[in-house]
Amino acid sequence: MNKPNRINKISAKTTGLLSGFRKLYLFDQLIIIFLILTALISFLSIGNSLIYLQIGLLHTGLSLFIWWMNTRNFRNGFWGILRFCYPVLIIGLIHYEVEPFLHLFYGPGFSFDSIVRNWDAAIFGNPHLTFHKVFTSPFWVELFHFFYMTYYPILIGSIIWVWKKRNWDFERFAFIYTGIFINFIIIYLIFPVFGPLDFRTTLFNEAGYLPEVVDFLFAVGAPDGAAFPSSHVGQSIGIFLLLRPLKREMAILLSICITGIAISMVYMSIHYAIDAAAGFITGWIFYHVWSYIYVRLKE
Repeated sequence: MNKPNRINKISAKTTGLLSGFRKLYLFDQLIIIFLILTALISFLSIGNSLIYLQIGLLHTGLSLFIWWMNTRNFRNGFWGILRFCYPVLIIGLIHYEVEPFLHLFYGPGFSFDSIVRNWDAAIFGNPHLTFHKVFTSPFWVELFHFFYMTYYPILIGSIIWVWKKRNWDFERFAFIYTGIFINFIIIYLIFPVFGPLDFRTTLFNEAGYLPEVVDFLFAVGAPDGAAFPSSHVGQSIGIFLLLRPLKREMAILLSICITGIAISMVYMSIHYAIDAAAGFITGWIFYHVWSYIYVRLKE
């Protein structure tokens, strides 16, 4: 085969790949780009630890799997659910992987907590030190931990609800939903903060059922360094804005839950108050940034 023919074949394959990529939903494209970039970083970091080889292979495999799901045109059954709801799983994975990347960039144990703690003291007076002393009864302990846990049904339920009830809006929802979270991950990698978790170990030991559940969730999947700003609050704000227009009752319920999430994380000494406040602000900003990007890409 002569050289021009080889070049033409390579060019045709490249054009085919790009064409196939453009046929993916925008949220598929966003997730694949993120996975490939992090896979490349991981492969370049294999010399530091084998965990980066595992992350690189996993992200490469997930990229191919997302592409494969699109070629199959799944709409119903298990694969249909997975096809449209996998961004939730990807978000969980990305969040879990914050810690090894922080170790790569900064080394174990590094954080900007002293800076954020000083900001929190200057603006709010470090309420995580005293808030739990105001609401001391088991009722308040369980209630605030319950509010914290409402984040998970909001996160998962919203994407399933949009897929089933507002399918025409699903691409926009999933694209912005994913973009907001990626923004939080980038901030965590640049500016790691652990939060006041050391206080929690003595505050709620054997305090009730829900505190044990929350401790389990943190032990299983909460990475070090992902405290400022609060992605729980920011992602919840983004979801609230994405779900508009809402019935008045649903808007009130979501507003109560989001406010409860923000307050509960300070009460439970998981976040500084400034983490929650920054979550409100960044969630609103990131929503509008990714909404603008989505509109421009769809033009």
